[in-house]
Amino acid sequence: ASHRGWGKSIIIGVAGAGQEISTRPFQLVTGRNWMGTAFGGARGRTDVPKIVDWYMQGKIQIDPMITHTMPLDDINKGFELMHAGKSIRGVVVY
Repeated sequence: ASHRGWGKSIIIGVAGAGQEISTRPFQLVTGRNWMGTAFGGARGRTDVPKIVDWYMQGKIQIDPMITHTMPLDDINKGFELMHAGKSIRGVVVY
């Protein structure tokens, strides 16, 4: 939500192929900003190595968020769990 005519609207997540969003041109010419974000705004090249370092140093706890661990051979089961809404965060070990 943004103030009428100004402010910043953040689009979270990834839309399906071919999907569109719309706005009134007045919102843009009066100062409203639209911004997209995926993966929480993390940048792969710079943020992921930093997050891995924090995890290895014990600065952040990730293990409690892992709901499933599976070998690479069970990758299809991982997708099934995800599509069924039964997996929050899965780790594939290879």
